[in-house]
Amino acid sequence: MKKITLTITIFLLNSVINAQTSKPTFETGIRVQKAEFIPYDYSRNVTDAEPFPNVKIQNLRNNTKTINPFFLIYKDLQRGFSIEFDYSKIQIERPNFDNEFLIGNRFYRFKNYLANNERSDIKLNFFFYPSQQLNEYFSFGIGIRKIDRIRNASEHLYSIEEKILSMGPQFVMKSKIPITEKLSINLGLDLYHTQGRRNYSYSSSHYSPQGNYSFLETVKGNGKTIGIFQGYEANVSLKYNFLENFNLAFGYNYNYSYFKYQNLDDYTYYFNFSSASSDYAVQNTKYSNGKEIIRGFYISASTVF
Repeated sequence: MKKITLTITIFLLNSVINAQTSKPTFETGIRVQKAEFIPYDYSRNVTDAEPFPNVKIQNLRNNTKTINPFFLIYKDLQRGFSIEFDYSKIQIERPNFDNEFLIGNRFYRFKNYLANNERSDIKLNFFFYPSQQLNEYFSFGIGIRKIDRIRNASEHLYSIEEKILSMGPQFVMKSKIPITEKLSINLGLDLYHTQGRRNYSYSSSHYSPQGNYSFLETVKGNGKTIGIFQGYEANVSLKYNFLENFNLAFGYNYNYSYFKYQNLDDYTYYFNFSSASSDYAVQNTKYSNGKEIIRGFYISASTVF
């Protein structure tokens, strides 16, 4: 019991000394992450197929990419705060999946393509260290997250583009748990809500010279639709400090968000033209909500000034 008490006392004194003698630092670094991106337009296809037992959506492909997020950290432990900036971006082109369904006794499988998907996350966080005795064992704070989300595709007589520029607050927490003097486990969690105006355009056409027939499809929105991302980002890493001012880390990052529309009121217009007649139709278009995930292991390197 005395040994345990002595160990805790030494630990607390060491924490106080470190906090009192620490100077403000500035850290800059970059991560190399093998990221898997599951976009919301794929997950809502999966959701839409669930009520139909003979339909299956699976095997998303071409959705991984190596990305290079970078970060900047200003830390002043004497004053009990830090400011952190983080930027990441991922782009995937022509992701595709299998659409399988059963009609009678016949099984069909088709390859479906999604639009090109791009997402960038910009974070600016303010952390507070509640106690010098705890040092960096626990800190929390608030921040701002900006999510720019773009889907687009264009082929011959078909084009689509959806752009959502969203921003909102987040609550952040992190912990640094030392293993040795140079080695530590680092945990982080962001809880966020962002929203922003959606811009959308879609058009498709077809012309058959043999039948003297043409078809046009276009979508018109109301200009008031809002895209909303609600989610969390979790991070865990093993960090090694060497030569005092250099860090290497190996970790895993998981970014989950639930995406939904607000004030969605799209109308799809269909026009048919032929030598004999012409007609048109209008349909109110609704889309399901969907989850979006970016995840993967990474290595990072940083320098402290």
